[in-house]
Amino acid sequence: MMRNLYNKQSELQHINVTSVDFQLDFWKAPTALGHFADVMAEPSIAKPLVNFLKTNNISHIVTIDDVQRLTIEREGRNPLTSAVGSMNGIADSVLQSFLKRSKDVTPSRNKAKFVFGEYHSYNEMIKWLNDIEYFYPHMAKVFTIGTTYEGRHIRADVIRKPYTPLQIGNPIYRTDKRIIWIDGGIHAREWAAVHTALYFIDQLISQYGVDPQITSYVDTLNFYIIPVANPDGYEYSRSDITPQTRFWRKNRGQQICKKDRWRRERCCGGVDLNRNFDFHWGETGSSSDSCSEIYQGSGPFSEPETRAIRDKILSPELYGKVDAFITLHTYSQMWIHPFNHQRNTVPSDVMDLEEVGRRGVKALESVYGTKYRFGTGADILYPSAGGSDDWAKAKGKVKYVYLLELRPDEDEWDGFLLDKRELIPTGRETWAGVKVVIDAVMKGQRAVAPAVSPTPMGHLNQQNAQFRAQQRRRTELHRRLDGSSNGGMSRVSQARDNTVRVSRPSPLRLPLDSRTTVVHSSSDSSSMNCVDRSPWCTSWIEASPDVCQTSKIYMVQECARSCQMC
Repeated sequence: MMRNLYNKQSELQHINVTSVDFQLDFWKAPTALGHFADVMAEPSIAKPLVNFLKTNNISHIVTIDDVQRLTIEREGRNPLTSAVGSMNGIADSVLQSFLKRSKDVTPSRNKAKFVFGEYHSYNEMIKWLNDIEYFYPHMAKVFTIGTTYEGRHIRADVIRKPYTPLQIGNPIYRTDKRIIWIDGGIHAREWAAVHTALYFIDQLISQYGVDPQITSYVDTLNFYIIPVANPDGYEYSRSDITPQTRFWRKNRGQQICKKDRWRRERCCGGVDLNRNFDFHWGETGSSSDSCSEIYQGSGPFSEPETRAIRDKILSPELYGKVDAFITLHTYSQMWIHPFNHQRNTVPSDVMDLEEVGRRGVKALESVYGTKYRFGTGADILYPSAGGSDDWAKAKGKVKYVYLLELRPDEDEWDGFLLDKRELIPTGRETWAGVKVVIDAVMKGQRAVAPAVSPTPMGHLNQQNAQFRAQQRRRTELHRRLDGSSNGGMSRVSQARDNTVRVSRPSPLRLPLDSRTTVVHSSSDSSSMNCVDRSPWCTSWIEASPDVCQTSKIYMVQECARSCQMC
C-alpha cells in the first residue's frame, strides 16, 4: 500500500491513465492537487509502479508492506478456512468473542441471538433475519427484492406494526405509512457498513416496547432495511485472504475480455453498482473500462442488483412513500447529500437536506466525538455519476437522501480493515445520527396529517354505520359512471380520484393511474370477481372502519366485496 501526493495536474493525469494498466486499487482516490491518494498494488507491480512514480516526480511512501499479513492480524484466519473449519473451532471462536466483549456490549433483548462486533457470512445474516421473523412474526418480515448474477437472493427485512388487533385473524398492515429505506454493502469490501445495517435492525426489534422513541418509530413508519445489496461481491471478498479478493469492490458480473495497449488479452468481471444507476450515468467519476474498479457497466441498470433496488423503490408498495433513503458505505467519515455527479450542484430543497444532515452529524459526533465532514460527495470527496443516492433523490422522489461514509477517517491508511472493536461503536454513533433523520420524517408526517388514532371499541358501531353509508354512496357513484358513456375523461378521472382518497393524505401521492385501480368500469367482470378471499373481512372492518382505505393494496385483494372496491 502506497500513499502518493499530487502537486501538479500532470501527475493526476499520469496516475489516472496508468491505473488500469497497473491494476491499481485506490482505497482513497486522487481528487485534487495537494491531496494524497492511498493505492494498493500487487507485489509483481510494486517495483514498476515505484519506478513510474519516481520518473514522474510523484511523492510517495509505503504505508503497508504486506496488506495480506495486516488483514490476517485484523480479521483473524482466512474467512473461507474458518467457514469450513471444525464445529469445535467455530464454537470456541464464538465463545472467545463473547467473553471478550461481554463487558462492553449491553445484552440485547432480541430473542433472535446474533454476535455483534464480528464479521459474519451472508448465510449467517440471513439465518438471523429469519430467526427475527420467527420470534416476531407480526413485526418483521424477510423478503427478496431480487436475485444476483450468481443466483443469490437479495434479502431485506421490513419492520412495522400490524394495523389490526393480533387476535383478529391474520394481521394486516397499513400500506399508506411513510417509509425509511436503509441499505449497506453495495460495495463488496465495505464490511463495516453491513454490520451497521444489521445493528439498526437489532435496535428497532430489541428496543420496541422498551424505548418510547423506537416504539413510536415502528408504530408510525415502515422500515425497509437491506443489509447486503451486493451479496455476490460480499461473499467473494470473504472467500480468500489475498488482497485482490478481500478488497474486491464490484459485483460478480459477467467477464469481458479485451486486449490492452500492449495487445495482451485481459479478462475482467464485475460492475461498480454505485455507478450503474440511471442518473447522469457514464459521466464523471466512472469508467467504461471493464477492468476498472469504477466500471459503470454496459448501460444504466445493466446489473440485477441495481435493477432490484430500482424496481422496489418504484413499486406501488413503495413509490411516493419513501421519505428517507440512507445508504451506508466505508470509509472516510463523511455525511453526504445529493448531488454527486458534479461539483456545486444541489437539489432545490438543499436547505432541508443540510439542516437535517448537519443535526445528524452533530448527534453522531456527540456519542464518541467522531468527526464527520458534511456536503455533497462531489464537493468534499470526488464527483461520481450513476450513484444510488442521486438516483433516489432525482428519480425515486425521496425527500431525505444521504450517503454515509463510516469509520475510519479518510486520513487513515488502513481504512477497509476496521478493527472489530470499533464495529459496535460505529453502529451506535451512526444510529444516533440516523435517528435525527427519522425524527425529521416523523415531524414532517405530523405536519402533513395527524396520525390516525386507535378507535375505542365503544364507538365502533356508530363509525361502522357511517363507513357503510359512505360505501353505499360510492357504489351509487360507480353505477352512475358505468352507466354513462358521454362523460369526459377528465370528469371520470376526477370522480374516481375522489373515491380513493385516503384519510391521511401524504405529501407524495401515487400517479392517478396507479391509484384508481380499485374502480372497475365493467359491471359484468366486477360481479364475477367481486368476492372476499379472506373470512376475516367483516371483523377487520368492524375493528378499523377505515381499513379499506389505509390498507388499500391489501384489502382490494382480500376483501374487495366488503370494501365495495369492485
